[in-house]
Amino acid sequence: MKSNRNNSPQIRLDAFNRILDSLNNLDSPVVVEGHSDTLALRSLGYYGDVIELNDGRSVLSTVEKLAQKLGTSGTFVVMTDWDRTGGRLAKQLKEYGESSDLMPNDQIRRELAITSSKDISCVEELPKLIQTLRSVCDP
Repeated sequence: MKSNRNNSPQIRLDAFNRILDSLNNLDSPVVVEGHSDTLALRSLGYYGDVIELNDGRSVLSTVEKLAQKLGTSGTFVVMTDWDRTGGRLAKQLKEYGESSDLMPNDQIRRELAITSSKDISCVEELPKLIQTLRSVCDP
């Protein structure tokens, strides 16, 4: 995974803004790990449908619920953290989604992982990183 850490703060901020704009332009539910991830997305201006994995159900049960809601070829966005646990969950979501004839989209997750580099590893930390970049770019 190529790092963007050496890019200027403005370049990284512009990349985050493009990623968030593309997320808002999708008409697909976003699957996150927990409530703090939902709050982070809301604070960044995302108001689409968010589904939390830590609701007591299994990943498979969550995907089955998505399949019922979205139908064949329905798309959902995988937005788990980019740490080891998040990677495992993303893999399960992708595998179960594809086996349920859904189209899991993990492109935004991959772009966030690259853009955030090693500064952060989870969705809930995005607002703070973006705020820091904004303060450096617009003091």
